Amino acid sequence: MGLLLLYLFAALGFSFLCSVLEAVLLSTPMTFVSMLESEGRTGASLLKKYKQDIDKPISAILTLNTIAHTVGAAGVGAQSQEIWGDEFFAVTSAVLTFLILVLSEIIPKTIGASYWRQLAIPAARIIHTLVIITYPFVLLSEFITHFFSSNHQPMTVSREEVSAMVNV
Repeated sequence: MGLLLLYLFAALGFSFLCSVLEAVLLSTPMTFVSMLESEGRTGASLLKKYKQDIDKPISAILTLNTIAHTVGAAGVGAQSQEIWGDEFFAVTSAVLTFLILVLSEIIPKTIGASYWRQLAIPAARIIHTLVIITYPFVLLSEFITHFFSSNHQPMTVSREEVSAMVNV
């Protein structure tokens, strides 16, 4: 039972962290990053770096999240079968799916999207560590996505978007 709980809490914990980091990174506007940088806040340049090249941090976050889900599901499933047998495997899978959805997706993404101002700099530092740890996967991701992405770089802000902002 101890090993099952270890797999469960490790998977949920790492996935929770990844979801918060992803939500903070995607919710933080560049205007806020520029403000932090002009105030001379430590870590603002790191945050700016990851906002400008968002593929690297997203690859790192998604890599860790996928590993957490995969290892967690395999570990919990194996331990569940060992403890309760095949009869409860479907129940364990359903409970795990629900826990992952609520505790490592919905709640942490809500937290990240709501508290991005307070979490932006600490998130950038954690993301930096994740990029270093998962760097081979980040490079692989860049290599793969290069083949599927267009060489055409769209305008950052379209005329329609500027017009809509002026009307607001």
